[in-house]
Amino acid sequence: MVVQTYKGIFDVILMIQIDTKSIILIKTTMVTILTLTLPSLSIDGFSQTLQSPDLQSNSNIDKSEIMNNTQAELSTKIQLVPHENEYLDDYYQVFDFAFVLSNSSQLCPSGNCEYELEGGTMQAERISGERSLAGRITIDTGDSKNMMELRASWKTVDEFEKNGENVKVIEGRLDLGTSQFNPENKYQINGTLTKQGENYLLEVKGIK
Repeated sequence: MVVQTYKGIFDVILMIQIDTKSIILIKTTMVTILTLTLPSLSIDGFSQTLQSPDLQSNSNIDKSEIMNNTQAELSTKIQLVPHENEYLDDYYQVFDFAFVLSNSSQLCPSGNCEYELEGGTMQAERISGERSLAGRITIDTGDSKNMMELRASWKTVDEFEKNGENVKVIEGRLDLGTSQFNPENKYQINGTLTKQGENYLLEVKGIK
């Protein structure tokens, strides 16, 4: 009877050891699988960052009109297309642009600078009739390159249809500076935001 009791206890201990080894083996296998798969998930999934192309000033947009404008210190035309990140609903990214600062601007005394825009994005219309656009602009004067934060915000003051396109007349502010929270250059802007199919065309002029 005693022998049978000890044998029963031994069987239980053996089963526990076998189960423990199985659990350890399962845990080790899971850790190995996660170690191998997590890097690929991080790269291909959640930690993937959106790469926005740098937009050069050799734009397809006709710059003659805004270059010949002597009233404004700043003039720009920006073509916007739906953002390539499908989860950013109602966001638009800069597809093409033309940007001019007059020779009265301290940022471009020659009046003949080159401009590059990186990561230009128009945010969703969270408040009806109000939008904002932000990016990083490089101003090449020929002697130096100045990199600045660009941020524009505006509200719709009028709206009409023209040639089957919805046109919003806008007023707001455009800031240029090394810090987006305390920009050195502030412009009062007015212009239009025109819906062209799925895209937008932003045209504004600004003065300090």
